[in-house]
Amino acid sequence: MFFSFFQNGVVADFILEASAYSGVRKIAEKVREDVRLVTDVKPELVSEPRTGHPAVVIGTIGRSERLDALEQAGAIDLSKVRGKREVYAFAVIEMQGQPMLVIAGSDKRGTIYGLFHLSETLGVSPFVNWCHVWPAKRELVELTEAENCISREPSVKFRGFFINDEWPAFGNWVMKNFGGFNAKAYENIFELLLALCMKYCFE
Repeated sequence: MFFSFFQNGVVADFILEASAYSGVRKIAEKVREDVRLVTDVKPELVSEPRTGHPAVVIGTIGRSERLDALEQAGAIDLSKVRGKREVYAFAVIEMQGQPMLVIAGSDKRGTIYGLFHLSETLGVSPFVNWCHVWPAKRELVELTEAENCISREPSVKFRGFFINDEWPAFGNWVMKNFGGFNAKAYENIFELLLALCMKYCFE
C-alpha cells in the first residue's frame, strides 16, 4: 500500500482534534515547518479530513475519538500502544479505500515523539535550526507499510542535558538570537531535547 504524503505539489493535511494536547499542537506546528523545508509546501492543519485529500491523523489514545473510530473499524490495532509510557504507533493504513498515515501516542509525549519520527523519516535533523543542517528537497514523498512501527518505551525514564550558561557560549547565543534568556530561547532548547529523546532514547 502506498500513501502519497507529497506528490505534484500537494502535501497531506495534518488532522488534529480539538481535544489534542496543547503541547502536541505546538510540536505539530514545528513538524509542519519541517515538512515545508523538505517540500516547500506547509501542510494544512484541519480538524476534519477533506474528501480525496491525503491526511495524517494525529492523536493520543484516550483523547481522540478519531483514533477510537479507526480502531473500532479494524483499520488499526493500538493494543500494543495503549497503557504504555511515551510510546507511539506510526502506521500507513487504509480506511474506506483511502490510504492515510496515523500517528498515535500512548500519552502526550508519545504523540510528540511520533511527530518527530515523521520529521526524521523526511530527513530532517534535530539540529536543523541549530547547526544549519538543512534537509534535502524532495519532489515526491511516498510512505508504505514498510515504514510502520511501534516504538519501545524509552530505556531511560528521566532525560535531559546540561547547558553551560556562561559567556561567551550560551550567553552570547541567546542574546544574539533571542535578546536574552527568555521563553523564545528555551522553546528551541526544549524542542531539541524532545527531538533528541525520540532519536536516541528508544534503544
